[in-house]
Amino acid sequence: MQTQETLGYLGLTPFVLALVFDKFSSALFNVPAEQVFIFYSAIILSFIAGTLWRKHNDKLSIKLQLCSNLFSLLAFFALLLPNYAALVVLAIVYPAILLCEYYFEPAKTKNKPYLRMRLNLTTLVVVMHIVAVVLWCT
Repeated sequence: MQTQETLGYLGLTPFVLALVFDKFSSALFNVPAEQVFIFYSAIILSFIAGTLWRKHNDKLSIKLQLCSNLFSLLAFFALLLPNYAALVVLAIVYPAILLCEYYFEPAKTKNKPYLRMRLNLTTLVVVMHIVAVVLWCT
């Protein structure tokens, strides 16, 4: 397994811990688990959005820079929403970033393993957001 794959899957750990240790995290950190989950989600979403950034000034790079900024702003604004709405918005933006990567990626065949990993990670993150909605918002 490559380093980026290992780091990608390790990045799921705080999501899982927030879901599993719901009651424990409140006692330990004095912060509700749903807040930890939402904050971490927004941070990771912004990080992924930053990977879209290209330093060139060609049309493709400018489109990616605009997408990157839009996704980062959506992650930030999700922090201002009630928990239910934040979880839904974040769960929608993750696949949107992935679609942007698929659509704009100039070397799709060369980056197939990376894009497959991103699809797996995005699917897992969206599923965890759905679980979070069921656990904390119903």
